[in-house]
Amino acid sequence: MIVVSLVAIVGTIAYLVSRETEQRGAVEFFAAADESSDLHRRAAAELESALASIGAIERQDLARRLQNVADTSAEADSLLDVEVPSSIGTSYGTMATASSSWKDGAAGVNTTIMAIMDGDLVKGATKQLREALDLLRVGDSAFSLFLGTLEIVPEDVEVPAFTPVVYINPEAQDLLYDAQTLVLRIQTSYDLSPRRDVGVTAMTDPQAVGESVGLPVVPFASALDVQAVITNFGNLDESTVDVKLEIFNVDTDTTFTVSQQVTDLAAGMSTTVTFVDVGVTPGGLYQAKVTVTIVDDIDPDNNVWDMTFIWRGES
Repeated sequence: MIVVSLVAIVGTIAYLVSRETEQRGAVEFFAAADESSDLHRRAAAELESALASIGAIERQDLARRLQNVADTSAEADSLLDVEVPSSIGTSYGTMATASSSWKDGAAGVNTTIMAIMDGDLVKGATKQLREALDLLRVGDSAFSLFLGTLEIVPEDVEVPAFTPVVYINPEAQDLLYDAQTLVLRIQTSYDLSPRRDVGVTAMTDPQAVGESVGLPVVPFASALDVQAVITNFGNLDESTVDVKLEIFNVDTDTTFTVSQQVTDLAAGMSTTVTFVDVGVTPGGLYQAKVTVTIVDDIDPDNNVWDMTFIWRGES
């Protein structure tokens, strides 16, 4: 009798421990699902805003926002990497399907739109974009099923108040999420087409002070530097910009040439290149020219700065 009682007690304890473990696992999952769905809701709202802005947004801004959508969606999906008890397997399965589909769809939309903007994807663009958008629709449907499973969750499991999440807003479906319309909007937007354009302005150091015979005069100094400001006016990041300084000595008919290279100049950004002690002597007439070069520059007129000046000698 004592042995039977002990077995019953042990069995009861094992059941209670197992039940507590399952309950804890369910609570952890629903907490993760709640946080994940909040992140997905933010990503869905940013995607809708980004797509609505096509035609009125710069390329780099759209690229940044689409990448943020993809990153947020991926972060949300990673939160669901938790152990789940079998009692809530249906809830986990539908939520995991929704999150994974959203993640893959968001990544696909980002990759496809970037390829369309770059001109790398023309034939098949509509099909590829439609497939990415359809993944988002699958996620929306799976999340709706997930919400339905909450009605059969064991009563002793506290379930957060989930709010519906949709990446494809039904009210804007034809306007913003039609693949063919989106492709046309992207391809016809001037601000989204690749534009490569760098420009340069420069000055001597010391700077010119006054004029003589109509030419700027640079005061005497122990050395002459040239400072060039290189600006990326395009909407593509430039991995390499070649910068060349030429100083022509009018008196001796000789040219001093030196080059530098700027790397990783982001769209819309500027950087300063300094040519130190350029190797000319005071007391002469000079022409300085700075030239910047990239491949496929659409506006070569702003690629050159030049200045003819007198460098005053030591008095």
